[in-house]
Amino acid sequence: MRVVAIATDLMMVSRIAAAADVAAVTLTRLRSPRELGPVADTDLVIVDWAEREPWWAESLVAWRADAQVPIVLFGQHTDREAHRAAREAGLGPMWARSRLMRELPRLVAPAR
Repeated sequence: MRVVAIATDLMMVSRIAAAADVAAVTLTRLRSPRELGPVADTDLVIVDWAEREPWWAESLVAWRADAQVPIVLFGQHTDREAHRAAREAGLGPMWARSRLMRELPRLVAPAR
């Protein structure tokens, strides 16, 4: 299994990396959706939506249409604009960081 994290917040990246290590999955860290590569070797994309640029939504939607890979957005639970933008782009819902941390072990668990 290969997980891609689009994030630069070192605390969140380290927590995602720790979960990936426990699950023995490959984690690739990117700085933007433009760095997403071939779809064949990606099983999950985790995106820090708080870091988004205006073009991220279109890029992620197009990539997901080709890849048919789940994309999980996370950010601050109080950022209503981010939540709205995620829904409007068809990428949402956006999860709070705390929910991502709770769900991460399940998300990165290899399929059985």
